[in-house]
Amino acid sequence: MSKSIPLPQLSKIAMLCAGVVLSSAAAAATVTLNPLVTGAAPTGSVAGGLSGTWYKVQNDAHFSNQLYTDENGTTQAIGAYGWGTGIWSTSDIGGIVSGSNPYVTKTATSTGQVSYANNIYNNTQASGAYGVWGEDYQRALAPIVGGANGCPLQTEAESLAHCGGEFNYAAVFSGYLYVGVAGVYDFGVFADDGFTFTLTGLNASLGMAHETLAGSSGRGLYELLAMNGIDELYLEQGYYGIDMTYFNRLEAGVIDLGWRGPGATAWTSIDEGNLYNQVPEPTSVALFSAALLGLWSIRRRSLSAARSAA
Repeated sequence: MSKSIPLPQLSKIAMLCAGVVLSSAAAAATVTLNPLVTGAAPTGSVAGGLSGTWYKVQNDAHFSNQLYTDENGTTQAIGAYGWGTGIWSTSDIGGIVSGSNPYVTKTATSTGQVSYANNIYNNTQASGAYGVWGEDYQRALAPIVGGANGCPLQTEAESLAHCGGEFNYAAVFSGYLYVGVAGVYDFGVFADDGFTFTLTGLNASLGMAHETLAGSSGRGLYELLAMNGIDELYLEQGYYGIDMTYFNRLEAGVIDLGWRGPGATAWTSIDEGNLYNQVPEPTSVALFSAALLGLWSIRRRSLSAARSAA
């Protein structure tokens, strides 16, 4: 969240929050995703969480290609403006991940649930400003942005002086979700500032995103069904692919991936018990077919190409 950004006429930028349904079934009230691998988890398999890589970028660097139209009607990349430092869009993450952005100062890897917040966020619990999500203050700290436990959320200058290491970072997550009980599901992402999320089955993919900070408060709860105009999402038992990107620019940052399973009314964070960074050895699960391997390879290449082009 970046409450003190001196931007004129922010309303001229449209917030990109549209969901994406990569299926001809998009217009249907109920969508069914078939798992990449079907069946129960192998006996003794250990869920290790998604693979995650975090990137810290230089706070005063100008590099964002997110377009902005100023009060004079001029449209250009935000990085061209004096105030346009740091990350402004998920489209900036491609250059950070590929190594073409020269301002990356630190990286770290992690595996686990997608549930992180920086200290600026965690230390403002008493304010009640972030009460949208049920588990706002029980998150582990992201490995690249934690550490300064005294970080205040006061003026921008004070926060920058004490908490500069917790600004301007991005993360990329990938792996598999295991669905143990077939039924109707919904997925929610609580993010500050931006993210992309894709859930991939054998027959289709569903996505949602809050792509740019420009023109928005940066913080919100996003729901997969609502953003795709779907009444119900039916998942069979088995493994599904998950890909996510995330960024925070200034001040408080948080990312949480949650779901509501069959019969549930409340959101819960998806914990490591349902997340894998690789599919377990298929001792009691059907082996990938050649067609499935081909589909998965295409999915990974498409994601890589999209990030490189961003």
